[in-house]
Amino acid sequence: MKVMKSRFRRYYNAVLAALLSMLGYACSSSEEPVEYGTPHADYIFNGQVTDESGNPIPGIKSSVKEIQVDRAGKVSVYPIDSTLTDESGNYRLKITGWPGRLSESTKIILEDTDGAANGGEFLGDTIDVAFGRAVKTKDGDGKWYYGAYEITQNATLKKK
Repeated sequence: MKVMKSRFRRYYNAVLAALLSMLGYACSSSEEPVEYGTPHADYIFNGQVTDESGNPIPGIKSSVKEIQVDRAGKVSVYPIDSTLTDESGNYRLKITGWPGRLSESTKIILEDTDGAANGGEFLGDTIDVAFGRAVKTKDGDGKWYYGAYEITQNATLKKK
């Protein structure tokens, strides 16, 4: 029994070594080098936040988040980045090297975090990112880098 186990292990190791060496050879013998990495892209989200009269609202927290709902209805929120609107109500979020492409579950969340300051208290809002209106600002390399995209979306917040 021991002799049979020993022969089986030697045979198994020989076959495994042969397979692994062939796979390694196949990967290293291609004309183009094998690349390892993660697909990624750069995104710029920007826009202006105003009140219902068209006045810009400074100090509004603008966040880019992935919001996913599973089959059971459980909501998972993955924050990506955030900023505050400037004196002109403008926000700009630059996300570089984001793995893969952002999905339809990407949202821009607007929140009034300063209360009555900066023009009063405002209700928050959630904006579905309009990927169809994304402007490609830089081409990718044809491999792992998809390029750079800019998405402009304005919002109007209602007072509480």
